[in-house]
Amino acid sequence: MRNFRFLLIREFKLFRSNRVFVAAFLFMPFAMAFILGNVYKKGKVTGLPVVVVDNDQTPSSNKFCDMLEDHPSLRIIRAEIELGNVQQLMHDQRAIAVVVIPSRFEAGLLRRQLPEINCYLNMSNTVTAGAVGTAVSVCAGTMNAGILISSYQKKGIPASIAVKQYEAFKHNVFYQYNPSGNYLYYLWPGLIFSIIQQLLLLALAVSFSGEMERGAFTGQGLLACSRSPLLLIIVKITPYVIMGMLNIGVYFLLSMYFSIPFPRHPATLLVSQLLLVVGSSLLGVLYSIIIPLSLKASQLLMSIASPAFTISGFTWPQVPSVLTAISNAIPLTPYLQIMRMTLFQQAGWTDVLPKILHQIILAAAFLLLSMLLLYIKIKKALRTGNNNSQAAVPA
Repeated sequence: MRNFRFLLIREFKLFRSNRVFVAAFLFMPFAMAFILGNVYKKGKVTGLPVVVVDNDQTPSSNKFCDMLEDHPSLRIIRAEIELGNVQQLMHDQRAIAVVVIPSRFEAGLLRRQLPEINCYLNMSNTVTAGAVGTAVSVCAGTMNAGILISSYQKKGIPASIAVKQYEAFKHNVFYQYNPSGNYLYYLWPGLIFSIIQQLLLLALAVSFSGEMERGAFTGQGLLACSRSPLLLIIVKITPYVIMGMLNIGVYFLLSMYFSIPFPRHPATLLVSQLLLVVGSSLLGVLYSIIIPLSLKASQLLMSIASPAFTISGFTWPQVPSVLTAISNAIPLTPYLQIMRMTLFQQAGWTDVLPKILHQIILAAAFLLLSMLLLYIKIKKALRTGNNNSQAAVPA
């Protein structure tokens, strides 16, 4: 116990001596969470610029323009331009879309010639393009239905019957799990914990490799206090697990500030977050043992941590099977799945138990591999130290 306390104090001193890590763990998660939260604070895209070219200038075309202006997602910019200059107009106005109403639009409606309204979407950003495309389609569909119902009424059919004539069947859509479509709820928690994982991997990539580079991984240095692989690993990860859980506490405070919905079973999410911190720390320790050079260990781990959020399938489900296999070996992947289930779907223990077991298996595998490799490293370091001592004895 005395050795454990001594090693733990020593580890905290090593942590404090590296000001970059101290600043990163204390301030970076808070700063990034605050910045990202304010970026996505609105949660829904509104006021997206859309250029409307009305070549008809009739009551019908004006009505459609008014419907577009009334939609909260759109900010209408009226313009007059030839069709061939649509892309230039989109570029000049920084518009997400250009809607072109053809000449003789109202005349075509009256003659039932099916006039066409063209919408040119700027697909350089699929999120904004999708929002604008949906908004324009809703307005067009609403106006189209209104015209058809009005034409039935002019034939003497009552409004109640006209609606039934228009609707061959009813189509109801019910939004479940984040019904408002708030982008902040969807993206912010996942990004924050991907940053926490990267910090843990970066810090612990130099845990044992740094000791080896300093020449402290010897029988007179670190190994003089303890030669137990398990004890040394626990000592190395303890400060970072504590700091990681403090970061999670900051996350919960900021989630209240940004009005993120609170899970119905917070203990489930908290256990998963603890397993994420422990699993990420053990993965960093494993690479630190395998690669004795801290710079190379950090570079290799960052090359894994950086795309971890992308290949986890959190934002894009069509991930190739090869990448899926890789992502399942990264602690962030099962956590993001649990987070989505608990935060949005109000899942409980029984629902997320397979994912919790996934996290436990990863942490156990990293721990066992680290203990085995560290045991080999300890034996080698002690043998090398004894050989050097014997060689130093004069004949």
